[in-house]
Amino acid sequence: MNKLISILIIISLLFAQGPILIDDIQEECPPCEECQEPCIGTCLSEEETKNLFNNIQECEFNLEKCLKTTENLNEQIYMYIQTIENDSLIIVDYKKQLELKDEMINLISPKWYENKWIWFGLGVMFTSGSVHLAGQIGN
Repeated sequence: MNKLISILIIISLLFAQGPILIDDIQEECPPCEECQEPCIGTCLSEEETKNLFNNIQECEFNLEKCLKTTENLNEQIYMYIQTIENDSLIIVDYKKQLELKDEMINLISPKWYENKWIWFGLGVMFTSGSVHLAGQIGN
């Protein structure tokens, strides 16, 4: 983002300058037969004109690249925002699942009458009681 702003400032500074006047350069247009119109202001040589044109094209290309990059980054930011929203929904669902799991564990936990030691004690008591009764029958 900072690069884009820097490039825009540089481009605006390049093109925001006023026209170059003959008084500033202190050169007049050379009389030539190629020029059909007289120069008003400053005459640029063909090489300077090509350099200026190439610089403008390069700046436009860089600006286009920066705009495409910015668009791509904005799309990625939007995608990440959606991912964050989906992740927060998934977190809420996981918390609800944990609550349901805890509730299910409480429902499934063994009751007092499902204790194995109680059944073992009852079995020992009935067996010893049966043996004792059988011993009294035989006496």
